[in-house]
Amino acid sequence: MSLFVEVNSVDKGCPVIINLDSVMEIAPLASGGCALFFPDSAAVGGKTAMKVTDSYEQFKQFAIQPVSAEDIARRFPKVTPVEQPTKSKKSTTPEYDIPKL
Repeated sequence: MSLFVEVNSVDKGCPVIINLDSVMEIAPLASGGCALFFPDSAAVGGKTAMKVTDSYEQFKQFAIQPVSAEDIARRFPKVTPVEQPTKSKKSTTPEYDIPKL
């Protein structure tokens, strides 16, 4: 089931309805509002932006669970490296004299 929402398009100057399933990124803008990025194979970088006057905070409600760097660090603690076994001087692998070409 798709999730459609109404946003106010800066470029069109009117409300538009978008499919949130098609949005790949939402970024707040310093000037206010936010940019919605949609996949576009013909565009440079593979995505097209749409500027809207709607607040970034409005879209956070649709995120299943926002994840921070601290959340990831807690979920995946640092793993101590495993010490590699040292090779014994006597090898069990047979050695062959291979002539150089």
